[in-house]
Amino acid sequence: MRRLAKLARQIVQSNLAELPYPYRLTYAVTGRCQARCIMCNIWQKPPADELSLAEIDAFFTRANKFSWINLTGGELFLRDDIADIVRSISTHCRGLYLLNFPTNGYQTEKIVATVREILDHLTISRFMVTVSLDGPRDLHDTIRNLPGSWDRALATFRQLRTLQSRRFSVYLGYTLQKANLHALPEMLAAARHEIGSLSYDDIHVNLAHISGHYYANASFTGMPAPHEAGPLLDRIRMARRRKLFNPVAFLEHRYQRLAQEYLLTGTPPLPCQAAAASCFLDPTGIVYPCSVFATPVGSLRENDYDLYRIWNGPKRHAVRKAVCDGTCPGCWTPCEAYQTILANLLTAGRRAP
Repeated sequence: MRRLAKLARQIVQSNLAELPYPYRLTYAVTGRCQARCIMCNIWQKPPADELSLAEIDAFFTRANKFSWINLTGGELFLRDDIADIVRSISTHCRGLYLLNFPTNGYQTEKIVATVREILDHLTISRFMVTVSLDGPRDLHDTIRNLPGSWDRALATFRQLRTLQSRRFSVYLGYTLQKANLHALPEMLAAARHEIGSLSYDDIHVNLAHISGHYYANASFTGMPAPHEAGPLLDRIRMARRRKLFNPVAFLEHRYQRLAQEYLLTGTPPLPCQAAAASCFLDPTGIVYPCSVFATPVGSLRENDYDLYRIWNGPKRHAVRKAVCDGTCPGCWTPCEAYQTILANLLTAGRRAP
């Protein structure tokens, strides 16, 4: 309850004024990935000089005020030390309430074993894993350019679901784009046929995005048309159960409702919290305001792994001003949208009933 109260206090404060340091971190621990996704070119990047475990530990020793950490990749489980990275987070971030990360689910045995290991020593209140599934079998394997990935992802989801508890949850993740715009019901039916009970409440929906410094997909043209995506997003929201006092359900509902406005305008529907309540860290230790805005704020390696030194510097303040002025690229990824929704609760309520 103490950790949840801390997060709630930070959310309230973000509605009233700018926070002195971020409570949410998105950290891409690696750019390596087995998949060759049509909407993402991370796999095409040259090998990066990723932060070592010792460097990561030094970072979290100094930056330990987070309430929410989202690890991402590439594919996290291509790092053999991913359990040790989580252990470092758990050791140093004593006030952390939520840890979550996605996986392509390809390495079923390793993923399940690692999640078991994490659960054995994890002291964090809430832990969530999302397994990517972007359509029925043939479509998913085509989007991911990885034969057999649908079967492996579903096997991973099935086994992780047996580990669910009050503190651990697993979901399917669906990246919405032109290629799979109308395939979500078919994917749900196909997955349900394989594993039994499954509903829209078990699926996180995310819009595909363009990012030069993260996804390296500046040439991607597969964003869905607003007039086509809108009805689908409405259908998803209506199919999801309204769960009182469930923050995940609330954020999913609000994200999908406001995603329609984003698709129509191309701009964030609410004042963004990038470089304020949240930031993005790439595999080499470069700090960015978010996963889309390609202007770096600073390098951990050049600042003794001290995020707060970077945060209080002029570069971060200049980048934050650009976000507030609307001169950033603008996006609506869950990495940025969720804390933005939480920092605009009254506004969100008026604009997205």
